Amino acid sequence: MRRATGIALLIGLAAAVAAVLYAGLGAVARSLASLRVDGLLLLVLLHLPAVALMGLAWWLASGDDPPARGWRFVWARLIRDAGAETLPFLQVGGILLGLRALGPGRATAVRGAVAASVDGIVELTAKLPYVLLALWVLLGLAPHSRLERPLWLALVVTAGLVAPFLFARRSLGPLLARATRALSRRFSAMLALEEASIGGEIRDSFERILRQRARLASGFAIHLGCWFLGAAETWVAFRLLGVNLSAPQALAIDGAVMGLRTFGFMVPAAAGVQEGSYLLVAAVFGIPPAVGIAASLARRARDLALGFATFAIAALVDDNFSLRRLAPLIKRAGTRSLPEPVPAVSRNTSGARTPDRWTDPRP
Repeated sequence: MRRATGIALLIGLAAAVAAVLYAGLGAVARSLASLRVDGLLLLVLLHLPAVALMGLAWWLASGDDPPARGWRFVWARLIRDAGAETLPFLQVGGILLGLRALGPGRATAVRGAVAASVDGIVELTAKLPYVLLALWVLLGLAPHSRLERPLWLALVVTAGLVAPFLFARRSLGPLLARATRALSRRFSAMLALEEASIGGEIRDSFERILRQRARLASGFAIHLGCWFLGAAETWVAFRLLGVNLSAPQALAIDGAVMGLRTFGFMVPAAAGVQEGSYLLVAAVFGIPPAVGIAASLARRARDLALGFATFAIAALVDDNFSLRRLAPLIKRAGTRSLPEPVPAVSRNTSGARTPDRWTDPRP
């Protein structure tokens, strides 16, 4: 699996480079230069409320007896997204680092992992009406667009991932138990889980969380709001790049990119898929290819800047994230593969998302 991930990443990077060359390296560089450092800082600051809200949704998904306080889940979501963006080649890297940030203890690890899986599916569910609305707006603004068919296919794929949670919930408990056993074997020192007695605990936690319908509904509303915040971030990003979008255009672009990113869930960080999506959707509205690629790279720069800043702060304030302790964890994470757990999303709201196979999407 590590070899397949590496190959997918190389192919994605090659596709991203090809998109940049197609748009014109000089033109892309000039568009990015118009963003400037203060523009990048603005994008980072605008993204922080969305991350905080996603952390709150994770806390809600942990049930009425969460293993940590709400602010801990917000911090863990920051760490989780930082791991997914800065270390995209690691399987389930973001979720493991997020669980570590929640705090020590068996109960925290088990319930945090189950809540992360449920929260990821809720996030995917909230993506459906967002992309559907974006498709409707796109067809209204550009009725002859060729993106209609791929976006419908993306909606079908996303619905297929959500359907087991809605209609076959009983089968998900054992699947979560197997996935967490695999994690406990591979990262026993980090998660401190005993494989022999973990299955029943996971199933009980999963069933208890599903009974908290009001909290799950609140989490759904929060994630839906975060998807719309992504459209607002897209509007700001294009304004910084010199393109004045209307609100419907920003919604159509962000929603279409998020829909098309569904096809990049097997590629770390959706490398190449995101760039190609921006290129195609921007062309619908007559936006130069260089600006579309620059918008994608600006979002990647935002995610990397926020990720590295988060790890720098964590290294200073939390001994669990010192370089001395993280280095062996990162080395061990890439040595063996895991069975496929419940697919979900790790998203960056301006769009993104970044594929974290046991968490995340904002692809």
